[in-house]
Amino acid sequence: MKPQGLFRCCVTALLLLASATAVAQTARIQRADVQAITDASARDVAALIAQPGFATAVTGALAARPDGVPLARVMARFDPQARTQAARTLAAQDRQLRQRKGLPAAGAELLQLRAYVPAGARLTDVPAAQLWVAVLPRGDDRHWTTLTAYDLQGRRHTLDARTAPAFPVLIVDVDTRTAVEEGMALVNAGLQARGLQSPERIRLAANGSASLDLTRLDRIRLADDQEPWALGGAEVFAVVSGLQIGAAEPEMATLTLPYLDHDNTDYTPGQPLVIWGNYRFDAANVQLFEDDGDTNYQDLLVALSDGVKAALGAFAPEYAVIADIAGAILKAMPTTWFANDTDYLDGFYLLQRGQAYTDRMGAANNAKVTLTPVTLTE
Repeated sequence: MKPQGLFRCCVTALLLLASATAVAQTARIQRADVQAITDASARDVAALIAQPGFATAVTGALAARPDGVPLARVMARFDPQARTQAARTLAAQDRQLRQRKGLPAAGAELLQLRAYVPAGARLTDVPAAQLWVAVLPRGDDRHWTTLTAYDLQGRRHTLDARTAPAFPVLIVDVDTRTAVEEGMALVNAGLQARGLQSPERIRLAANGSASLDLTRLDRIRLADDQEPWALGGAEVFAVVSGLQIGAAEPEMATLTLPYLDHDNTDYTPGQPLVIWGNYRFDAANVQLFEDDGDTNYQDLLVALSDGVKAALGAFAPEYAVIADIAGAILKAMPTTWFANDTDYLDGFYLLQRGQAYTDRMGAANNAKVTLTPVTLTE
């Protein structure tokens, strides 16, 4: 290689390394910011416990939705006119949370309040002055050993992450169900704008009738992942990928699986999983990820667009590339995402159009699915 060419290669490598380092650093900062926001909000809520009427607002809001209620709704019960400093502070922290997650400023509140209540107990069993407010820690949830809870005087208490407490505890965290729904819409719109997601291709018969082939998810089960008691239900999304028709480009789409809350449980959603017509060779991959709250969806869009194309490089649109696209998706994800924010659950490679799959295990042996081919006609 000529010296000039070697110099350019070295410069390019250094720039790519610097870019990757910057992305990883940014992801770490965003994760830290999200955790800092929820931690500050937990301390604010704990300090409010002693205020007359606040505990009643909490129990009233959680009575119908113990698995999670917007913190803004609790504050609206307690302080309808938002006259207190606490109401203004929590509202500002909610706006900061949307920003850290790469979502538009206008949208639903993401800070939520949940209650962990042991079997046979009630939230009202604990006097308001004795309620603790917990916050989820940073890092890989599989490695959590403890988490922090605050009392009304701001004192820190340590709870075991694996063994649930014998008394009710309030938890402040991110409403990941709302965030994932909004985030996937943002990602899909971005993929379409970048030419990596095609409009649905309707098949037209000679008589003019239209039909659409899809693969329906009829049953899914996740293995026991031994997540901590404080996490609550999972929020799972899928990335469907393959080769575009008529171009040497990846084809990608995301969708949510909002019902898939718990492991070791059978779900029968009857949900369209792959909509065919846009995938060359009538083959596609499906990869499952879990969002535990820290994902920045703008970063996810960049990973799925720029990152995947960079990982693939120039390629000929051959059948073998379809599986390579799934590998490129994993390679493009920042390594910091495979911690507490976005966990890779499993993947199904080279699914075929028109093929039924019964109790098909994923590559990671974590998810089992039953898929049915369906044709919708006009």
